[in-house]
Amino acid sequence: MIIGIGSDLVEHNLTTILSWESNDKLLKRFLSLKELELYENQKNRKFLSGRFAAKEAVLKCLGTGMQDGISLTDIQILRLESDKPIIEILGEVKNISDQMGIKSWHLSITHSTNYSLALVIAES
Repeated sequence: MIIGIGSDLVEHNLTTILSWESNDKLLKRFLSLKELELYENQKNRKFLSGRFAAKEAVLKCLGTGMQDGISLTDIQILRLESDKPIIEILGEVKNISDQMGIKSWHLSITHSTNYSLALVIAES
């Protein structure tokens, strides 16, 4: 059964406006160590925009938004060997997910020239 659906659209230019690409301190506020390793291999705006959109979409599934106790680094957008994106959650995000009965996450990320879009489905 579907528990939640979330989507988010991020303009690639936002990464430049907010200095994500040039400010390691900011990157560490929303990318986990595993995601930072992936970013080191790609270093592009689409990667950052897609990850941020996916994390926002997860929060929309949970119905929480960014509230106290939730860290974006507790939502990890990783990938399988096939490059399929996957969601791994930790900390307070995991606690909320468990309370809601979420057993699996489904994620799709797509990029255009100027935007990245993420769609997330949370399932029991």
